[in-house]
Amino acid sequence: MTYEITDFMGNRLTVKPRLQLYSTRDFMGKTMPGIAIALDQITDGQSDDYCMLTVSFGEFIGMKNCAYIDANNCDFYDQLLQQEMASSTGLSKHSGFCEYPLWCFDEEKLKEMGEEAYKIYSDAYDQYMTGAQEDLDEDNDADIGMSM
Repeated sequence: MTYEITDFMGNRLTVKPRLQLYSTRDFMGKTMPGIAIALDQITDGQSDDYCMLTVSFGEFIGMKNCAYIDANNCDFYDQLLQQEMASSTGLSKHSGFCEYPLWCFDEEKLKEMGEEAYKIYSDAYDQYMTGAQEDLDEDNDADIGMSM
């Protein structure tokens, strides 16, 4: 899977996404993996590091398969959105004078970008969210018992 972009100097480039993981923390300080997407430039069949498409604020994102896009350093990001690399959630995070959109990536595309990294992320996310749901269910059961 490759994408065509035009850089800030007007050059047409072919880039290939590569899935990596960020280290993030939930609001209680638990370490969790987050999605990191690097772009490699493909030239004459050779792959070279180009840029990091995503940015981490160190926080766990509760929406699966989502990451903030580094709109500050990747001014071509909307070209990738038009090519359906991901879909916009309509949400964003402000930091300084910049706004970083939150994108949701298709699971199959993430697997293609890096199957091993995706499995680590997905398993950790699912386990975390299952545990959170069990905690909520226990709290609800306790609340019901106390109100009777």
